[in-house]
Amino acid sequence: MLTGRNYPVTSEVAQGIFDAIVPAAKAEAKAREIALALAEAPDRPRARDRTEGFADAGAYQAELARRRANAAPDDRMVAAVCRAVEAAQLFPFEAGLELEREFFDEIAASDRARGLRHALIAETRVSAGIKAPPVALAGILALGPGAPALVATLAQRGIGVVVHEPDRHRAARFAAALRRALAARASLRAQTGAAGERPEDRVILQSDIAAMTTAELLLDLSPDDPAAKSAALVALAALPESDAPVLSATRHLDTAALAPRAARGRVIGLHLPGRSFPAHLAELVVTPGTTSRAHGRARRFMQQIRRIPVRVSASDGLAGPAMMGALLAAADALVRVGLDPGEIDAAMTGYGFARGPYAMLGEIAAMAHAEREARLGRAAGLSSLIARAGLKPGRDRCSGALQALVAEARAGRPAEHAHGWRASEVRTALLAALVNEGARLLADRVVARPLVLDVVMVQGYGFPRTQGGPMQAAETIGLGHLSQAMRVLAELDKAVWAPHPLIGDLMANGVGFSDLNG
Repeated sequence: MLTGRNYPVTSEVAQGIFDAIVPAAKAEAKAREIALALAEAPDRPRARDRTEGFADAGAYQAELARRRANAAPDDRMVAAVCRAVEAAQLFPFEAGLELEREFFDEIAASDRARGLRHALIAETRVSAGIKAPPVALAGILALGPGAPALVATLAQRGIGVVVHEPDRHRAARFAAALRRALAARASLRAQTGAAGERPEDRVILQSDIAAMTTAELLLDLSPDDPAAKSAALVALAALPESDAPVLSATRHLDTAALAPRAARGRVIGLHLPGRSFPAHLAELVVTPGTTSRAHGRARRFMQQIRRIPVRVSASDGLAGPAMMGALLAAADALVRVGLDPGEIDAAMTGYGFARGPYAMLGEIAAMAHAEREARLGRAAGLSSLIARAGLKPGRDRCSGALQALVAEARAGRPAEHAHGWRASEVRTALLAALVNEGARLLADRVVARPLVLDVVMVQGYGFPRTQGGPMQAAETIGLGHLSQAMRVLAELDKAVWAPHPLIGDLMANGVGFSDLNG
């Protein structure tokens, strides 16, 4: 009840709840049998009348107290569940049902519940309609830093992998890294594969690129620069008799445009973020020339490895890195006027983020963020300085090196607003920056609907699921309130907070982002 987890009916948790567990084909016959037994024994005790769970009233109350103590003070859902469980011991059954209905109606109308429902609906919608067959064999070209973890995931999910690495020393290093990655995932059971087959048996290292000809899907993990991408895509396009979709890892390139013309329809850009917290996002960069077969197979492949695929258009930053860039740009602007980076992180984790913006620099490709900031012509903020210095804000929060970078980011200016910013104001400022960037991405058609941005931020960047995502949170708070905050904050940095024209258009027409979800 407290976690919302699903359990099999045969699990220990479900024991005693059901009169019988039978195959669906025998359900009607079993129901008749039970009905006849009840008719012959009308005094048979009903489940609602069972009281053995209340035998030790002290232990019952102690367990309730423990659960309440472990819950967040403002978690109304946990509080309601605990009150309902407490009522089971004190109230008659019918009165308990009535109380439970009151709790449910109150919670279902809350902002938190609306946010959770929106998150689920958004994830369901972006994942709908996946009908392509599963991928049994994938080929991987160019072993980047994340390759061992990715190959380990594929192997654990029952997917065969052919890895091309012509250099035997690099191949040996990769094999060692793969063994470590598989050991770290030893508890994950593969979905498919022959009985007794080990995940490592599904991975084959080959020095000849022609070995990938039989792969049903190809992954290009080459460096994210035009020359490296073009060379890798030319090599994959040259594979004889292969029409496999090609997923090319990128954060800012139109990879299809870098491929040979004949292969462009099957080349899809891929941003697959890795996090130390649960994150299931996959951004697929689909162009007008992308074939439906390639897109469908790519989505099915992401589903196989437990990723939620979202469709984006080619742009510098795609959706996720662009939104994260806006979040960090807003944080940098607040640091420039005197706020401490740890204070900003604490405000956002207090809101429900998995990590504060500066702590997220340890989760994302920090240098890629700094390079994008430079391409956009933004002044070097604290986030870029941290990335270039290789610091870890969570670990080095109080270090002299970090404080020196803070001073550099402020460029000798006095801390104008070092005091007086409440955590709620920090949250509003950073949420406003996210929503403003989201409006830009919608206007530029990088994403088709606001709910895509909500999935991106919840499933890739630790945005609190209870809020549904930044665009849903904007609906909850109100575009008028956020727009007013943006106009004030724009005095700190117009590029971050000057309201995008789309926001003004929505307000003028009396609609919100939810109306754009269709």
